[in-house]
Amino acid sequence: MRITCPHCYSEQVIRVIQNTDSQGINQSIASSVSFATVGTALCKALPVSPLVGGLAGAVVGGLLSSVFSSSAPAVPQNYFQCQSCGLGFH
Repeated sequence: MRITCPHCYSEQVIRVIQNTDSQGINQSIASSVSFATVGTALCKALPVSPLVGGLAGAVVGGLLSSVFSSSAPAVPQNYFQCQSCGLGFH
């Protein structure tokens, strides 16, 4: 079965697979870092070491991001791209 481009009707078409998993990892790291910053700031006002607050904040941020993040696995997105005109289609 030959797939043709709906835009230019060329048969020079390839299948492209794109994963979208890296975004979730970046959000998890950002959440941990932001909670570590908040923990450090809170411990500066209390008689506790800011290092302890930063570590506690990072742990809490990691736990909260894992609880509230979607547990659905990343599904690769498939589409076709024409080598003649460069446009993509499903």
